[in-house]
This record gives sequence, structure tokens and C-alpha cells, in this order.
Amino acid sequence: MVDPKTAVLAFVILYLTRISTIPEVNALKEQRRTKWVNTQFDQNPGAVAVRTGPKAVSFNHPDAVKAIYGHGKGQEEFGKSSWYDAFSTTGESLFFTRSKKRHAMKRRMVAHGFSAQSLQLFEPYVDLTIEKFMKRMDEFARTGEPFDIYFWFELFTMDLMGELALGNNFGLLEVGTPARYSKLVELSQRFGNLSGILPFGKYSKKVLSWVPLPYVQHLWKARVEYLEYARHALEQRFRNDRAQAEQTGKQRQDIMQRFIEAVDPDTGRRMDFDELRAETSSLMQVAGASTGSVTMNWMIYYLCKNPEIKTRLINELDTEFPQQKDSGKPLPYTQVNTIRLIEHAEIECLRLHPPIGYAMPRDTPPSGAVICNYFLPGGVAVGVPAATIGRNAAVYPDPNSFQPDRWTYVTTEMKTCFLGLGFGSRQCIGRNVANQFVVKMIASLPVRYEGEMEEPGLVLGTKEFTILKPDREYRVVLKRRVEKP
Repeated sequence: MVDPKTAVLAFVILYLTRISTIPEVNALKEQRRTKWVNTQFDQNPGAVAVRTGPKAVSFNHPDAVKAIYGHGKGQEEFGKSSWYDAFSTTGESLFFTRSKKRHAMKRRMVAHGFSAQSLQLFEPYVDLTIEKFMKRMDEFARTGEPFDIYFWFELFTMDLMGELALGNNFGLLEVGTPARYSKLVELSQRFGNLSGILPFGKYSKKVLSWVPLPYVQHLWKARVEYLEYARHALEQRFRNDRAQAEQTGKQRQDIMQRFIEAVDPDTGRRMDFDELRAETSSLMQVAGASTGSVTMNWMIYYLCKNPEIKTRLINELDTEFPQQKDSGKPLPYTQVNTIRLIEHAEIECLRLHPPIGYAMPRDTPPSGAVICNYFLPGGVAVGVPAATIGRNAAVYPDPNSFQPDRWTYVTTEMKTCFLGLGFGSRQCIGRNVANQFVVKMIASLPVRYEGEMEEPGLVLGTKEFTILKPDREYRVVLKRRVEKP
């Protein structure tokens, strides 16, 4: 029997979402927006759609994924909603541009920067940063001191993104403290999300910045400071690049260099400084804001909670790389990328804990659209929350359990409903870069260390900082598998 208070609350929320965005704004402020959307579905068993605002609907069905995000002539009419305008900065970036034509053009311009050849050029920077990470892990292994591994994954990701996007790491792994920019990214994201819920499109940022509430002003000041930081960092990147070219005659081969060299194949146009600055801001907000570190966190957490799977992985790594236990060197990506158990564990973690859990909104066309047999008028923001459909029991049996082997035999619906890295033409273009360092890290750690959770029975939940992160600290204990003589 449904608790009367719960029933009344559900009715109130259902009514409020028809006339106001207040329920969603409150959930966002309280860092539970994804959980709030999931609750709407839980309170309406069997529902394939719930209203989240006066002109916003979230779906939980495979057909909705294909209708809203899929390729094809019919799907072209679903454009990105004004929510994306709230995140645009000094120019148009690949991730936040709403124009399909501009997105296709920009994707063509930078696609080579994320090719297999580019990954080979980036790998020395990944290896250098992993080696620094392993030195810190050696210190914890020597002392046996429990430590928060997610914290160190975040430092690793920030240093690596500094290397790849700005031409210089922040030195965070050496000092063991986070960078100021990481907090600014988080606050800037919150401002964008809050602004995106307002019905004013690209002007909502200006409107929100005038609101004299301390919470809003705190977020706005962080956004301004972050954009200034991105400008200074990019200017320094250009200065360092010129100095290196003068000394060696070669340009630094990183992601930013790929953006600098990118040329529109139709017009011959290159990105100007403001556009590069926007791409830098977008890259640091999307890729550098813990998406990689949070995925590595969940992989280690679930491996510790599932010792039989961890043992299988260690045995496979020992067989494939018998000489690596004591080398201290990261494993080569071309080899570890063939280990299916790591791949399946990564996909399973992204299914259970996608970095962004709520729906990426698209607008229905002016004439309206039929989605899952529901007709919606034009201009309604629709989407499928990755965290909701990733646990759809009709698609993923026993959806709340960690089962990497479920990806050995993949159904069409499983692939359709996996939104951990986006879907269709808007799928994350940097997924190969992220996959490279995640796979290398997760392969290198168990080869070198035995690891256990300090509290084996601890159950982690999530808390939303735009990115879905662990809701509490958990610590692990490492021990070197092979000690140096």
C-alpha cells in the first residue's frame, strides 16, 4: 500500500510540474536532480514518460531513444533545446552548439584529433601522468595507510587534462591538493544548469546573473572567474607553443594542437581565439570535470566488491603481461584494449553510473511529434535520462547488479539504451581519449597492487555535482604485489 504522505507529495509534484520549474530547480539545488527524475518514474510504475516541467518530458523506453536522439530524416527535426545555450561561453563549442549544420562542420574539423593516430601521439602524456600517479600509490602501499582513491583519480584526471588541453599539467599529483579551477568548473556547471531551466534561451544567463540571491551570485562569480582562467591558460598555451617551436622546430602534439590545426574542409576556415577558448572551456567542463575519474572510481569500487571478477581480471593480466608486475610502467593501450573484461566492466559502470544522469534535452519540432504513442506539441523539451533507462529492467535483467558479462552477448535494445557516452551523432567525440586513459589505468593498477576496501561492506550511493559522484568518501588499502629487491 502506498504511504498517504508519499501519494500526496507525488500529486503535488505532478501538479507543480505542469505550471512551474520549481520542483526541478529545488532538486538541482539540493544536488538530487537525477534522483528526483527517477523518483517520478518509481511513483508511476510502468510509465514510459513523466513530466518534469511545464514544457519538459522525460522518457524511459528504447523507442524514445531512437525517436529523440537517432539518426535519420525524421530525427533531424529534434534540435538541441535552449538548455545548451546556458553553457555556451565565449564562442560556439562542439558540445554546446545547437546547430546541426555547425555541429557537423565542427565535428569534421576536429575528428582527426581523436583518431587512432592521435591517440598514439597523446599516449606519452598519458603514460607520464600515470607514472606520477603510481609513485603516489607506491607511497600508500609502503605505509599501508588507507586513502581515498577517488580523490587521487580526480587529481590524475585534472593533471592529464592540463597536459592534453593546455600544454602543461597542474602538478597536483606532486602536491596532493586539488586545483582551484576544478571547483570553479563545478560551480560554473551548476550556474549553467540552473540557468538552463529558465525559459529564456540564451538570454537566461544574463537574467540569472542579475538575481541578487547569495547562492546565485556565488555561482555567477565562479563562472566569470573560470572563463578568465580559461583565457589566461590558453594564452599561456600559445606562448609555450611558440617557445617550443622556436627551440625544437616542432609543435606540441596534444588535443589543443589538433583544435588549432583544425580546418573546415569546405571553407578552409580555422577557429579563432574565442572559439578555441570556448572549446577549452567545454573540454575542461565536460571531459575534465571528473567524468574519467568517476568512471575509474566505480570500476575499482565494483572490482573490490566482486572479488571473483577481480581475480579473473588479475589472472588474465598476469597471463598477458607476465613481466609488468614490477616495471612501474603503464601497459600499452593497443594491448590492454583487447582485454574484453576491462571493456565490459567499464561499460557496465557507465550503465549503472553515467557521468550525467538526467536527460540531454531536445525540442520537438514545431508541428509536434509522436513518441512512444504520445503526441507532444512543438517546442517541448524531451529526453531520456541515462541513469533511468540504464536500469530499465525490461532491457537489463537484474538492473541494479554489477554484471560485466552481460555485455558478452549484447542485444540491440541494450546498445540502444546505453547512454553513458551519449547517442547518435551527438555521441561524445572524446570517448576514445577517455577510454584510453581509463583502460590503461584500470589495467595497470591490479598488475602492480593488491587492493581492498577498508570497509568491505560499505555501499556507495551518488550525489549530483552536475557529474554524478560518490556520496561519501571510501578508502582502499594497497599492497605491492611484487616488491623491488
